[in-house]
Amino acid sequence: MSSREEKVEQISQIVCQIIDQWYERVKESYVTEEDGRELGIEPEVKRFHESTNHRIKFLRVGELDVTYGLGVDAGEEFLRIESSVNNKSEGFDYEVFTNKLKSHYWRSQNEKPWTEPAFDRFTYQDLLVFEPVMGQSLTLDKRKDKADILRLSFQINPSHEGLLLQHKDVLRDLIEGYCLAPLRRIYAESYRER
Repeated sequence: MSSREEKVEQISQIVCQIIDQWYERVKESYVTEEDGRELGIEPEVKRFHESTNHRIKFLRVGELDVTYGLGVDAGEEFLRIESSVNNKSEGFDYEVFTNKLKSHYWRSQNEKPWTEPAFDRFTYQDLLVFEPVMGQSLTLDKRKDKADILRLSFQINPSHEGLLLQHKDVLRDLIEGYCLAPLRRIYAESYRER
């Protein structure tokens, strides 16, 4: 059986891969750090990896300044996945954004998206739980002269940790499709509406 540290490391590797693959998919449309050095201009896309936290930043001066993050935390009792968005855009309506996020997760938490037999009976909520309630799992940290950070914290159901770690493809899909993709989509919609 894996120790908590080993589980955190395994999940962190998956999260790192998600960010790296996202970066690889989009880098042709943005000035990368390598391009920026050659051209002498600020990069438009960067990725950052720190221990168990992994981020991707998009920057187009005067137009877009956002960083998405994924991380894993060995909380006091439970393993947690945290997705986040750092926003520096002026005029962003956080109330509308958070209400859209809450609505999405309330609607989708009972979906059973898997076809794999070991998982086809599970809902999202069976595997990842908002504890103690969703309103407290979604936090907004407004910071003067810095990016505001909205975080979503998902608690991995300890009854299913081992099964998820045995099926890393399902765990990866769960993290990317449930923890990150809705945050990305709803942020983009809210950003365009501001």
